[in-house]
Amino acid sequence: MVSNFVAAGFETLASILDRFMKSEFYDDHFTREQISNFFGQTCNKFLHSYGQNFAGRKSYTNYSMNEAKLLEKCRSFNFFNDSEYIVDSSGFQASIGIIDKREFKILFDMYYKFVEEYNHVADKFFILDVPPGPGCKLFNNFNEIYDLNLKSYQTAQLLPKPIRDKIIYIHHFRTPKLWDIYTKIMVDNDMFGSFKYHATGGIVANMSSDMEIPCIIYVIPMIPLINQALKHKRDTLHFHVLGGANFRDILFYELFKIHVMNKHKLNLEITYDSSGLFKGLMVGRFIPVVHDGMVKKVDIKTSSLDMRFKDDMKIIDIYRKCISDMSDKFGLKRITMDEVYSPKTGTFYEELRVYSLLYMLKAYADVQDKMRDEVPDLYKLYDSGESSLFNSKAEEITRNLNGGKISKKQKVKTYSISRSLDMLTSLDENYCKYIVSKYLSKDEFSYESRENLI
Repeated sequence: MVSNFVAAGFETLASILDRFMKSEFYDDHFTREQISNFFGQTCNKFLHSYGQNFAGRKSYTNYSMNEAKLLEKCRSFNFFNDSEYIVDSSGFQASIGIIDKREFKILFDMYYKFVEEYNHVADKFFILDVPPGPGCKLFNNFNEIYDLNLKSYQTAQLLPKPIRDKIIYIHHFRTPKLWDIYTKIMVDNDMFGSFKYHATGGIVANMSSDMEIPCIIYVIPMIPLINQALKHKRDTLHFHVLGGANFRDILFYELFKIHVMNKHKLNLEITYDSSGLFKGLMVGRFIPVVHDGMVKKVDIKTSSLDMRFKDDMKIIDIYRKCISDMSDKFGLKRITMDEVYSPKTGTFYEELRVYSLLYMLKAYADVQDKMRDEVPDLYKLYDSGESSLFNSKAEEITRNLNGGKISKKQKVKTYSISRSLDMLTSLDENYCKYIVSKYLSKDEFSYESRENLI
């Protein structure tokens, strides 16, 4: 089954695939239809950032048109016929200071015009959200955060319904003030009812705080959204987690999905994204391998290829097997892999680079399939009150997702799963606010003027 992973920066992958098929290295390795089918069965959601090249420009005259042309060009490759395109607003770049105040005013107007005029180029568009982050240059106080985000969200709310139905609404929560601001925006303006898709961000804002909180962090924003979905009599909550793409997160997502259906008869569709997937391959030189019930992070640097993987199997052997198995499953032409790196270029041979990039996407689908198989039995332990057995089995699965090893953070998070499931039963927003106030207040942003909004 296709994973719920959303691959960011996919235009680079599309360009690599297209160039390869037009190059001297291409020898009928696959057809465009086969690649489209591959994505349709492994990873069929792709994210592009509208404002990734916005900062520092002298002119924006043709910016939106060029962004639309880029997405149309990728679609014309016929690699994504069974996939959906998602456009990010690039509020994140503004929140960390890459886009300054002057540029943001231009981005604000241009992004929503882009969504209206070019809505045919993508299937979904993230709302333009601007929570402050490190280096943010947009705000002097918390009222300004509220005012700007309210203006943006109301602009999206007033879009014509066919366009608004493509918008992904983002609910932030990461500090006490952000909890208050985004709760006020959502509740006072009936924002939930205006949008079909919802999301949360700030998941990787401060990982040290995550160690302390007594639950899986994205349960905190999920609960108010579930309450809103039930209030509006929705049968499905589409919930995207910006940046929550570790393999252990997939375990949590599958558990929460079963639990929310069991307790509230609500279908929870959780998607998640990462921009670092291909960096792990191209810079870090490692691939994830599902083998003997474990997911192992395998080092494929030149110095490691002849090292032992297991028994008499070397790392180069398991690498070859992974690529060959993928090729056979999807009807791609097998490649020899006599060598991995070209002495001429010092990097992958071109066909192996392409196959390895595809394999990284398949690996996410493999892990999600593995979790879909294992989680129902795990959940039964929780549901029947077998707490110690549940915790033990959850730790075993978490360990297996990390190659048989377990870190301190993984252990802490594993033992907070039960608390998270309990929270998803009670749906107590006051308790969520208490957790944010107690454990995340040290992440609060500091302004000289601290006006109270609520």
